[in-house]
Amino acid sequence: MIRIELTWLVFVCLLVFLSGIFIVWIGYEVARRRAASRSLAKRLRCRVCSMEFSDASQVVLPACPRCGSLNERRKPPFF
Repeated sequence: MIRIELTWLVFVCLLVFLSGIFIVWIGYEVARRRAASRSLAKRLRCRVCSMEFSDASQVVLPACPRCGSLNERRKPPFF
């Protein structure tokens, strides 16, 4: 049988519990940032009229819905 003092047992249990919460928190943060990056990848801003619009098509030069000018896609920012 392993002998351990009560203070060490409480310390180890608390450490394991907080480590689990930290790992779950990191996982949710990574998932949230990926979702934000994906949503920003579809957002475009027209260089002529400054209208922001979303375009899910795979066209290289999507047209602005307001003025019809062609806009190139930029890489989404990395968080």
